[in-house]
Formats: sequence, C-alpha cells, structure tokens
Amino acid sequence: MNVYKIFTLTTFILFTSCGSTTKLNSNSSSNMGINLQNSSVYNSSSPYVKKLQTCIIDSSEKSCSLNDLPLIRESYETITASSIKDRLVVSHKWMGDRLLEMLDIMQPDIKKLFGATTAIVIDDSVNPAFYTTNSGAIYLDPRYLWLTPSEANDIEKRDDFRKDYGDDLKFIPAWRYVKNSANVMGSWDVNNPTTRSREDIKLNLERLLYHELSHANDFANVDVIDGANRDAPLYIAIGNRMEYTISSKLYNSIPLTDETLKHLASVLYKGVKSTAEDDTIEPSEVGAFFETDSATNMYSFTNQYEDFAMLFETAMMKYHYNIDMDIAFVSVPEGAKHTCNDYVVGWGARDYIAKASIKPRAKFVLDSIYPDKSSVWGAFLNSLSEPTMLPNNGWCESINSSSIRARKTNKDQEVPVNDFLPPYM
Repeated sequence: MNVYKIFTLTTFILFTSCGSTTKLNSNSSSNMGINLQNSSVYNSSSPYVKKLQTCIIDSSEKSCSLNDLPLIRESYETITASSIKDRLVVSHKWMGDRLLEMLDIMQPDIKKLFGATTAIVIDDSVNPAFYTTNSGAIYLDPRYLWLTPSEANDIEKRDDFRKDYGDDLKFIPAWRYVKNSANVMGSWDVNNPTTRSREDIKLNLERLLYHELSHANDFANVDVIDGANRDAPLYIAIGNRMEYTISSKLYNSIPLTDETLKHLASVLYKGVKSTAEDDTIEPSEVGAFFETDSATNMYSFTNQYEDFAMLFETAMMKYHYNIDMDIAFVSVPEGAKHTCNDYVVGWGARDYIAKASIKPRAKFVLDSIYPDKSSVWGAFLNSLSEPTMLPNNGWCESINSSSIRARKTNKDQEVPVNDFLPPYM
C-alpha cells in the first residue's frame, strides 16, 4: 500500500491462569524503542522525584509497587494541574510546559482521568503513545504538543515499526473527525514543520488524552486497585484482578462478536500475516461485516481494551464539541502516486456512535468512568439521531455526506495521511 498504516499499540500486562503471572505483550518503554535516559523529572521540587527516577526513568523493565509509587488519585484529593506537574517526566522542558498550558484550555474533566496513572512521560523518542501496567504511566507522543519548528526539531524522527501491517489487503480503514463537512483535526508534518497555535493542537491532544487515559482508568479503576496487593509489582497487582477491569465487565455483558473483523484487526494492528482469502476482501464486504456488530471503529476489534477506549474517545469528542467521527473502508488504488479521491469509499458512515446497538455500550463506558453524570450520559446518547452513510465517492469528496449540502472538492487534493492512521496516533 502507498499509505502508511501506522498503529499505536496500547500496552498492557495480562495475568495467566494456573496461579502464575506472566508478562504478555508488555511492551515496556525499552522494547517500544524508547530511551528515557535523557529525560528528567519536570518539577525538581516534586515529593516524588526519587520515586519517578527509580520507577520510571532508571528502569523500564522493573515494575514498582503501589506502595513505591501510588496512583496520582491516591496522593491528591483533587486532581489539579499541580498534581499532574508533580508526576511529569520529560526529555525537554517545553513538553511539560506545553501540557500544563494546554490543561488550562482543555475540558476540565480530563484532569480527573490522570488520577489513574502513576506518571506522565513525554519524551522525544515516544512514537506512538501508549499506556502500560508495567509502570502505570502514560507515554505521550510530543508530536501532539509542538508549536514551533524548533520544538518539532527536538523530536526523534523515526518510522513506526508497524507501518507495513496489512499491506496486501484490498482495503484501508479510514477515519476523520468532522464538523460542518470539514476535517477539524488538521494535519501537520513533524518533518517539515510550520508554526502552530495552541488552538491548532487542542482537539488532537484532547482526543489523545481521552483515549490513553481511558486505558489507565480501565486497568487501574477503583475496583481493581482497592483489592490489589500493594506490595507486588504493579503489573502483577493489576494482572491478578483483570476480571475487575471495566472492559472485562463490558465484554461480559455486551461484547463485540464478529470473528472475521477480529481476524482482520489482527492483520491490520498486530502484524498477523493475511491469508490469500483475506487479500480478496473488498471494502464493501468489510463494511457489510462491520454493520452487523456494534463498534465505533475498526480498531475496536483489536481487543476489548481498544474497543473500550474508542467508545470513550468518540463519545467525549461528540459530547463536548458535537464533532462526528467518519469511518470508512476505502479501496487501494493501482500505481505509485495517488490523490485523495483515488481512495474510493466502499462503505462509510458518520457519527456511528449514534447507532442504536452502540448507545448502551457507550453509556456503560461513560457511566463507569464518570458515574456521577449517569443521567447526563443518558440524555446525551438519547439525543443522537441515526448515523449518516457516506456516499461511495473518493475519500475527500465523501466528506460532503449525502445529508449535507455538497461543496466542491479539489480532485487533485493530496492524500491526507492522518486519515489512514489509527484514531489515536
């Protein structure tokens, strides 16, 4: 394929049966290719300087206990910017400065979500962003934070190692956030940076935080942590209580079930080799499978954790900003050079979270993270009308949904590569 398929792999530790614990797919910072040796604790006056140094910076493989480095919510009654500042680890000071600046203009409910983490790491080598129960920290990609070319040049330039996953398939999962038939997230190239404003990065950063912090709130929710062994390494403490994760509870009641899509997701997002039969599947056929289940995005079929995070991210962006997510399966054009409309929509939809079978799943997720707003979530989801199907046009042209007044598009428009990346990169 001529468009990178770069996918952020959320990292986690699973507990195996037979009375033993094993790190499965832990992907700690070292085996994600991340080197934190040029990072430091952002706030030198933080009471957690030594613990952050030991548990986050010095040892990417060691897992400290909750007694060594407690969750942020266990140290502060109310999560504020100051609380978050005390747990920041950065490779460059501007990265910490920027996150704290952005907290002032982003949705205030984001701060509470940081309470389920032990630390926030922003390092020039992080790409893609991830959460891991090995450390209990989230690792943020500074590509979401830079404003000036000088800042962008501080970021390590390297390809994601998963860029070729699903290369032989005949379809690409596409997505974008839109409002009034316009892509609201923007697109900037860290390799050829131009100056950005805080408003330019705000929505993309919020989306990233809702996604990654939902993982922390899934694995380190109160039901998991209250019964956890506080002396054990964190991945064991959480791993022994996996049945109490919110995503496990969701899957015990309203799971995704389509086995074909789960298999294709393993090709697209885990690097499993596609079969000859997989390589014949048309975009419209994938869409037909997708319609029979209750996911907001193809990435949801990777595992229960990404399904949980996609439900939360999509719902929060719709709730706060009335922004719709477009999802589609587009064709892979022939030849080496293409314009955006050469990628033709075989199946696509706007605002799929409004689908009747998805609303109960979204409400379960929202209620679990913000239980004090249950009545708000019910009213919000009930207010959503049915999804709108996208026309079978070129990808950029299809942004003018059939229910919206059409406007002209540039037939030679460049391919918006970000639209072909997973929703949280």
